[in-house]
Amino acid sequence: MDKRGRMIGEFVLIVVGVLVALMVEAGLENRKDDGLRDEYLSRIELDLESDRAALAGRLEFFADVQRFNQDVLSWLDNETPVDQDILLASFYAAEVWPMTPNTSTYLDLHSTGNIRLLDNIDLRTSLAVYYNKADSTASGMAPNEDYREVIRGVIPAKVQDLIRQNCPTTGTADLKPTGFPPCALPGVDYEHLGRLYSPLREDVEFRRILTYRHSELGVMLYLLGQQAIFAGEAASKIEREQVLEKH
Repeated sequence: MDKRGRMIGEFVLIVVGVLVALMVEAGLENRKDDGLRDEYLSRIELDLESDRAALAGRLEFFADVQRFNQDVLSWLDNETPVDQDILLASFYAAEVWPMTPNTSTYLDLHSTGNIRLLDNIDLRTSLAVYYNKADSTASGMAPNEDYREVIRGVIPAKVQDLIRQNCPTTGTADLKPTGFPPCALPGVDYEHLGRLYSPLREDVEFRRILTYRHSELGVMLYLLGQQAIFAGEAASKIEREQVLEKH
């Protein structure tokens, strides 16, 4: 009986030892997951912060481009001569500022299966809404090549060079748009330019392209605004999640 009791006791000790080892291993794994989860949240937070700044800049930029587009449309319907304002408006209306969303962290979460670490379904949904639309919104910032080809084909090359030299819309180092600052264009023959622009008033296809571009820019601004909202919502949920983790 004593022998049997000892055997049972040893068995119980072995079972208890295994269970304790499993619990310790599970605890270590959970701490490892918690650390990895916190790292992912911090990385996504930085990605969203960068994207939100980029979206804000492009909302302002393309609102200006749409305004220039409208100025050219208005010029088509009146008899005012071509001056510096119309020259710059027609040139700037073709400007673009592409955006590449920061998707690497989110894609890594999915490719590694670590998306499971984000157990807050509301947060995961917000991230999915933002990132699933990110690439399509970015692709909508492509230039309208039809308008760009027509107007850059009308403005003489020397005048285009003068605009780029005196009215830079992008920085020379990083190509980041500087806005559309006031500038001087000495030596431009606006009478000659007016003769080059004159046929555009009777060009039905040019008007159609310009009108479509105006609509296209309106849709782009709406989508950019929506993406900015989605990014803000996701960032707020990450912030709340991090606060809860500290408590």
